[in-house]
Amino acid sequence: MRALFAWAALLLAAPLAAEEPDYDAFGEFLEEFRKESGTPAMSALILKDGEIVWEAYLGTSDDERDFPTTAQTTYSIASVTKPIAATAVLAESLAGDVFLGEPMTTDADWAEFCAYFATTSIPFMSGGEDMFGNTIPPVDCAKPTTLIEMLNMRANGDAFVYNPIAFARIDRVIEGAGGRDLRSIVRDRALTPAGMKDVALGWRDPDAGDALRLLAMPYHTVEGRIVKQSLSDDDFRASAGMMTNPRALAAFDLALDAGKLIPPANLKRLSAMELGPLGDYQTGWWLEDYAGKRLLWHSGKDDQKYSAIYLKVPQDRLTLIVLANTEAIWNEGSSVVQAKAAQSPVARRFLESFVK
Repeated sequence: MRALFAWAALLLAAPLAAEEPDYDAFGEFLEEFRKESGTPAMSALILKDGEIVWEAYLGTSDDERDFPTTAQTTYSIASVTKPIAATAVLAESLAGDVFLGEPMTTDADWAEFCAYFATTSIPFMSGGEDMFGNTIPPVDCAKPTTLIEMLNMRANGDAFVYNPIAFARIDRVIEGAGGRDLRSIVRDRALTPAGMKDVALGWRDPDAGDALRLLAMPYHTVEGRIVKQSLSDDDFRASAGMMTNPRALAAFDLALDAGKLIPPANLKRLSAMELGPLGDYQTGWWLEDYAGKRLLWHSGKDDQKYSAIYLKVPQDRLTLIVLANTEAIWNEGSSVVQAKAAQSPVARRFLESFVK
């Protein structure tokens, strides 16, 4: 009897074996999602504990289906540019070459720009309500918004409002204050130290490598048919404009976690800061809590062309990166005043599968 009790005690005391992540099931979901959404090309990878543990390159990247998607296939990542650009600006400020207290009015056209856009019907400029009934305050043109406040999406007041149009003026503020052009800052402070290869910082980037040559062409569903779209002619800004592949983004993620770009204290602050019920936006990242764990993430949409997800779970040392050459990954139910990564079906499946 004593032996039986001892055996039972050992069973109770023994730690349960960790459940192995089912990456194959997630890959099957992505392939099914890709086909159902009519997305020709999709690339994805997962990082865990400082290394790539799973990756998939699905479909083909051209309309003739002659070129299978590979690890080198590149995409427009749209607003996923923001955390990379913000990190580079922070690094430039730590080097003493950018003053984060610089007012947005250092951009000579800021006042005229702000006054005009405040009269438009764009919700994050003129105000209104999101689809959940949350109030969207209008942009506050009278507020002396500083560069760091803009990195935190505070152009509309004290609470965050995702305002990509205002965020896109960051490079004008830096140059207006006598700083370097943003393309040089991002390449020197983020891309090069992280070892990111084949990254185009806009169409005019002289150091784009193979990023433009290997770009997956964009597509959009029109009346049930997948139709090839023209390429966007927008150039690089803090808001958008990068074209790259998931492995380059993974290199950025690893360098960020290792403290090679900015001090680790910044990520620790984002992971520890108290959030309101709607989450927050800080230095290029959406912040929210899911299953008791902090999420840092960004999504991107190049209208009717591309979409992207970059999602970090720092507590679990876990990261998801997914890129597509349609809008499929983006969810139109996203709010500009509420962080909710699970609005994307891809992010939702990832969280349900791997964040316990």
